[in-house]
Amino acid sequence: MRLFLAHLLLVLLLLISSTTCLDNGLARTPPMGWMSWTAFYCETDCNKHPDGCINEDLYKAMADQIVIDGYNLVGYKSVHIDDCWSEMERDANGVLVANKTRFPSGMKKLAKYMHRLGLNFGIYEDYGTKTCAGYPGSYKHEKVDAETFAAWDVDYLKLDGCNIDEDLMPIGYPLMGKELNATGRPIMYSCSWPAYLINHPEKVDYNVIGKHCNTWRNFDDINSSWKSIVSIISYYDKNQDKHIPTHGPGKWHDPDMLVIGNKGITDAMAISQFTIW
Repeated sequence: MRLFLAHLLLVLLLLISSTTCLDNGLARTPPMGWMSWTAFYCETDCNKHPDGCINEDLYKAMADQIVIDGYNLVGYKSVHIDDCWSEMERDANGVLVANKTRFPSGMKKLAKYMHRLGLNFGIYEDYGTKTCAGYPGSYKHEKVDAETFAAWDVDYLKLDGCNIDEDLMPIGYPLMGKELNATGRPIMYSCSWPAYLINHPEKVDYNVIGKHCNTWRNFDDINSSWKSIVSIISYYDKNQDKHIPTHGPGKWHDPDMLVIGNKGITDAMAISQFTIW
């Protein structure tokens, strides 16, 4: 009987571990793709900026171009929507809704478009009460949001950290990872958790974060300037002894996106960033 109880306890512990840690089998190598933020930010006026606003046509065009130029053949296989994609309020059931004017076909059809091209579909949310741009956040909606993303066939979630108490992050980020796991759909999970603790390095434990996130930001947002690129390179140089042992297949430090091709970035700057990243 004691042996049976001990075995039962071990099984229960394993079950608990499997549901509280990410362990989704994804990100065996660092994820590669295209993100919209530093090129288009939160531009939502499609009348003034028809070719540069956050809408479904923009992401379809970028997906097409990735395939036309052959980037998908060398590993760039994801297209990621950033902030400002949703309506300003959830629906009556508390579910996130894509902006009906800019994404009239809905996210599930947009995901289907990406998948037909052999690409993955990424989306943005925020753990706070609001996203950084003021759209609905996932705080106290983790389960319904995870289920929504799975229903939309999302492959990648970037979870930002605006508008939330940093002391809640060690609870909220693992919780979202757990809810993503519970959907049964493999969704790569990118956390901004440590990036919001820059001034409190004593609160950052990458061994813990790596159990719940596939990748994580840990420094300032990048912008299209050499100063920004150098600041990130310097940060990683100073912290490499701490970073190197705590990442690898399934869990990666994220120095933020490449800004090559953006205004203000010369070929030399682009080559330098690409080489270091």
